[in-house]
Amino acid sequence: MQTRQFQQLIDLHSILQNEQHDRITILISGKQFVIQNQQLKNFPNTLLGDELKRRLFYDESSNVYRFDRHPSIFESILYYYLNPGMLMRPPHIEPELFYEELRFWQIDERLSEVFIEEDMTPLDDIRLLPTETWRCLIWKTLTYPSSIAFPYGDLITGLSILLTILSCVPFLSEIIPTVTELAQFQEILGVNQIHFPLYMRPSYIIEIVCIFAFTIELALRIISAPIFSLILYDVSNFLDLIIILSSAVCLISYHLHNIGYINNFLSFYYWLLILKSFRIYRLTRHMSHLRLLYKAIAMSLNELSSLIISVTFCMLLFGTMIYIIDNSNPESNTRNILDGFWLAFITLTTLGYGDVYPRSFEARLAASVCALTGIIVFSMPTTIVFTKYSSLIQNRWKQHRSIRYMTGT
Repeated sequence: MQTRQFQQLIDLHSILQNEQHDRITILISGKQFVIQNQQLKNFPNTLLGDELKRRLFYDESSNVYRFDRHPSIFESILYYYLNPGMLMRPPHIEPELFYEELRFWQIDERLSEVFIEEDMTPLDDIRLLPTETWRCLIWKTLTYPSSIAFPYGDLITGLSILLTILSCVPFLSEIIPTVTELAQFQEILGVNQIHFPLYMRPSYIIEIVCIFAFTIELALRIISAPIFSLILYDVSNFLDLIIILSSAVCLISYHLHNIGYINNFLSFYYWLLILKSFRIYRLTRHMSHLRLLYKAIAMSLNELSSLIISVTFCMLLFGTMIYIIDNSNPESNTRNILDGFWLAFITLTTLGYGDVYPRSFEARLAASVCALTGIIVFSMPTTIVFTKYSSLIQNRWKQHRSIRYMTGT
């Protein structure tokens, strides 16, 4: 009987030795986990289940596998191996972060898809495409470059950004003219002072090339559009049109400097500079964070309307109060009710130019209350816009997954 028990202990010891030898130690950001290698081998397509893949993270000096990942999420990954096929997301973990960890550990893509469909409902983002192949290629290249295979999509995006930045160089040369160029134009026109679009030779060439490229791009986008309403309701197309027309007028005026009625045009040129400055907004086509910021502001129009109403009410209230209180002071620089409104506005916005300021103690006390009120009034809508912007940033991957392309006419 004792011999039999002794033999069972020997067999058990052998099994325990094999299990001990089969164990591996995993360090996740300093937190240690121990698991049987055999349990990992049940999922050979995952990062931990494939010995060759996980060998890249092996530390021979301490005989452990080191990963700089999220420890709480790894507990769910470990649960997936210990309870085959069962995947659970910790309630305190954001869905986007959990999904990124699933991709790193190379968990079964089909299971990840099921998890996403159950945990998050994708948004519908249907993008229309032209029926003709050549129009479809042009439309996707100009409108959805991210849908083109790497590296062509990134190359197109980089060229567009580079062209936009390059187009700002002539604009800078116009608003910062040199003294020599001013003197030359003064001699040509016979005037004592002139403010006019001045192009150095390189800037002139860059301006022509950029405007020519913008015109071709806009024309191709109009020709390849599946339906014209996509062009009509896209604000960026109108910005491109404004940029092209304003720059074309400036280029034409550059060659008309010897015309007698040029002075009538100079006052209008300053407005053209404002229109030409819109070219920097072309970057919003390829900067997703900037587009999300505009979208967050658009989603907060009700809150911003409330802000405008609140600021207007406080401006009228405190402006009138400060004017009435401070007007009796002989040293007061609040000459009329409009000065009171202006003082209240710059106090609410915490600007404080100093051109108008209260002199009496009572008026300063009212201005102090006005400043505190402005901090409270402006803080709430700003927080709402930031919250919506953060939400859009977190759900960016979700919007990307929900994109569907559909052929339209």
